[in-house]
Amino acid sequence: MIASTEHKLYQNLVKKGKGSILKCIRIGKGGGKGLIAGAIVLLIFTLPITIFGLIAGTNILYPVLLSVPGLLLLILGIVLKHKRTASWISYYQEQSGFSEGELQQADRELASPSTTIATCRYPNTMKDSYIAALFTEHYVVMNGGLQPYIWRLEDIIAAGFSDSGDIWCMALLTIHDKETQGINCLITDTDKKPPLANEILQELSRRNPKILCGQEIVCDGRQYILERDGAQLLRLYQEGRTLELAR
Repeated sequence: MIASTEHKLYQNLVKKGKGSILKCIRIGKGGGKGLIAGAIVLLIFTLPITIFGLIAGTNILYPVLLSVPGLLLLILGIVLKHKRTASWISYYQEQSGFSEGELQQADRELASPSTTIATCRYPNTMKDSYIAALFTEHYVVMNGGLQPYIWRLEDIIAAGFSDSGDIWCMALLTIHDKETQGINCLITDTDKKPPLANEILQELSRRNPKILCGQEIVCDGRQYILERDGAQLLRLYQEGRTLELAR
């Protein structure tokens, strides 16, 4: 669903971001967070046994050893999360090629009331569960499964929906790519892939009508598939050839 900045998910994102939506999206993912969650679950099960063993006066080594895996996972998760937090700017710079100044500009646009978001529901839920994409006047941010991605709208040549994989659903080609990029939007429910993808494509087209929104693209009478033929399409685009959506 395409929604405005009044949506609760967006408001929560702004609150957590404390001035940077890009930072919030980046550090809200990753293995560190997963390890911390897993460690907490493990400690919940092992810590009571450890405490009971100590109270009962058993050999201290055995109850302590039960908690060691959870503690190690917790420490590792904290280290990885700290590393991810400290490197969020360099991540976006490497992914997008943007300067720190441009990333700050994108963050300011993301905080604008004119920003729109594409939301999605996880399977078997009745309310929006996460933000799959954010759109500003000049940028689009795809909130991928493990990594977020940011592009200038003016740099996107084509975008389409791909159903060749089990979980990722968007295929994009920009002027800076060597081939088409596949973006995982965290959709495991096959029935929800097309509606979300179409909403994202429609919003991309509204924001920049020059973007070719579709998988089948034609050049000089020959048909190409965005997901498969991204490198050839980019070469044709760079040669100044006319690319069009297949009718």
